[in-house]
Amino acid sequence: MRLERDDMQRDLTRAMRATLDEVAGPGERLDPVEVHACLVELGVFALELPDADGGLAFGMDCAVVVCEELGRWAAPDSYRAGALLTDLVRSAEEAGTGFRSRASAASPALIGAGKVTASLAIGSGVAATPACDGRRLSGDCVLPDVPPQAAFHVVPARYGDGTVLAAMAVDAPGLTVDGPRADGVWRLSLEDVAPDALSPPLHHDGIPSPLLARARIRQAAYLLGLASGAHRLAVGRAASRRQFGRGIGENQAVAFPLAEQYAHLEAVRLLVHEAGWDADGGRSAAVRATQSLAYAAELALQVTAHAVHVHGAAGITTDSPVQRHYRAARIEATRWGAPVSLWREAGALRLR
Repeated sequence: MRLERDDMQRDLTRAMRATLDEVAGPGERLDPVEVHACLVELGVFALELPDADGGLAFGMDCAVVVCEELGRWAAPDSYRAGALLTDLVRSAEEAGTGFRSRASAASPALIGAGKVTASLAIGSGVAATPACDGRRLSGDCVLPDVPPQAAFHVVPARYGDGTVLAAMAVDAPGLTVDGPRADGVWRLSLEDVAPDALSPPLHHDGIPSPLLARARIRQAAYLLGLASGAHRLAVGRAASRRQFGRGIGENQAVAFPLAEQYAHLEAVRLLVHEAGWDADGGRSAAVRATQSLAYAAELALQVTAHAVHVHGAAGITTDSPVQRHYRAARIEATRWGAPVSLWREAGALRLR
């Protein structure tokens, strides 16, 4: 295992930072359309696709860099949902649960070019039930954001004793979107909706599927980026803000947590890259993907809350960059399960 980033990862990091810095507005605010255009220009949607689908075949090793950099800016992220849609369509076709209708139009080549993306819903309020021609979905969930070019919604749904992922076109009959609400999210309601593709259960005999493991690795990398970005802002504030004749960074209550958090950030980064390395090598990444997501989720919640504290009153205004990291961490930390549930699952996997 490499303990340092290789040349490709370093080049990708520099390109992502330079591009996002160029389009960032006042307060480091980023427009979703401009961010998506930047990702298309850099060709990142093709990173995980194999050569046969016109991709670059760089794998998770580079995908985690993209996710971390997007999190570092608390940027609107159309990458994770697009990559998940590709995995979902492929796994549904392998399992024979892809209905080969509109989801077939979302060929990997179109997703790899950034011409088709998806929004990724949160919640456990949708259920899948058997129907004569497949499955039907009903219930409510929420969409934290709707990326540009979103042609599909990817929704988690209860099915039997487990959970599956379903992809459906944004204009599917029976589907309505309401929002954004006061808290900035959209409500997605489904009534007897036929999915375009349905994944196999996300767990088999208690073991996360490869699709879920890859999604957890990307999510861990994004949360790592959120924590890193908030930590960067907190360090800058601690170094520049002075009270009672000295910098606030000289106070133990500010400096000690920042030092401890830096060590944890490096530990999570190694764990995330190790999980991606396992996934690229064809080894089971289930344990490390679950551990890295649990660790990253807890750290993102802790670091972003401390960063707001370091900024004082300035940190609670909605225009503050650190406030965007804080709000994003509250949503993203539980997207694939609460940290305590993930730790419990990781422990069970370790003891198998």
